[in-house]
Amino acid sequence: MVHLKNLLVGFIVSMVGSLPLGYINVIALKIYETQGMSSLTLFLLGVVIVEFLLILLTLKAANWLHRHKRFTKVTEILSILFMLVLAVSFYNGQEAVGDRAIPDYLSGYSPFLLGIFLNCINLVQIPFWLGWNLYLVNAELIEVKDSKKYAYIFGTSAGTFTGVFLFVMVFQKILLKTSTFSPWLSTHIFSLIFILLALMQSLKFFRKYRIQG
Repeated sequence: MVHLKNLLVGFIVSMVGSLPLGYINVIALKIYETQGMSSLTLFLLGVVIVEFLLILLTLKAANWLHRHKRFTKVTEILSILFMLVLAVSFYNGQEAVGDRAIPDYLSGYSPFLLGIFLNCINLVQIPFWLGWNLYLVNAELIEVKDSKKYAYIFGTSAGTFTGVFLFVMVFQKILLKTSTFSPWLSTHIFSLIFILLALMQSLKFFRKYRIQG
């Protein structure tokens, strides 16, 4: 029963956390739009492999990471800058070769390797999982001794795969409707989303550290 509980808690937390806008979601959507379902599946497998290892690491290093607040601050700044880089890259790519393109430095890799690479540099997920892991352990909602922790981590991997997949399926329908009344918006919506994400993350960063300061 403990293993099943860990599995369900991990699945729910990860799926809900994967549904909001994030650059992994947006790139997954673009891969599905340009390359189809098989490429999307390979991309998500690459993403969840990295997440599996990351969550295992944060479970073991939770106390150290919790004491080093400066590390968390740096990851948040880098995530903002990376989203701005993606916004510019997608905008330039669309202007150069049309609305079906993704940036050259992304399209040159297999979807599986791309999923691994992009989730490796998705630094903002470190404080996300650090916070959740500490909370779930302290609230005794999960047990992470011995093999029990792997049930939790498998649950989070399945939740991430499901959450991003649902995001892609729903947002694809929104894009189809958008293209009918605004071709320009349909073409540049990915750049606009990344700018929005950067602004939202910047506001969150400002509020967090202004209060702490």
